[in-house]
Amino acid sequence: MNKIWICLFVSSILAICLSEPSKVLTGLLSASNSAVKLSFELCAIYAIWIGLFSILEQSGLSKKVSKLLSPIINKIFGKNNLSEESRKYVSMNMSANLLGMSGAATPLGIKAIESMQKDNTKKDTITFPMIMLIAISCSSIQILPTSIIGMLSNAGSKNPSGIILPSILCSILSTTIAILLVYIFHFISKKIKGKKGQL
Repeated sequence: MNKIWICLFVSSILAICLSEPSKVLTGLLSASNSAVKLSFELCAIYAIWIGLFSILEQSGLSKKVSKLLSPIINKIFGKNNLSEESRKYVSMNMSANLLGMSGAATPLGIKAIESMQKDNTKKDTITFPMIMLIAISCSSIQILPTSIIGMLSNAGSKNPSGIILPSILCSILSTTIAILLVYIFHFISKKIKGKKGQL
């Protein structure tokens, strides 16, 4: 992944040098300033939500959230494919994604994968629940896209909440397609393994 970013960075610098060399330094400085400013602006939003999720976990409410989402999780991941600990982190990851807090959802997703890996008998392979979690996290349904609303608000948008409905519709579509694709490829993989076992 680092190689990709380095290639993009170098190619961008070369493109600017060839087209407008005088703007290389000013472009780098302005982009750095914008990145630092945006980081500080989003820091407060993430701090609030990460703090709330920490309170949820320590107060035991995370277990209630897990039970609330368990029918959906059972349907998507399979009833017997997750341990109680994995289910808790998956439900919290999904909750964070529903609230549009992908930054807060990432550490919860990592914890969920680590928990799934403990139950994985083949340590060098990725399991179906792991793949499903990655697909759902990448395409997650967002009821309240707080990060985008925060960015639009900071950019001076007159109606930052106008993104909510389009975001819900797009994320529902993308998540549905992601889940279907995981199931399709999982089915194909099982068929191929079954044929290899017969040979």
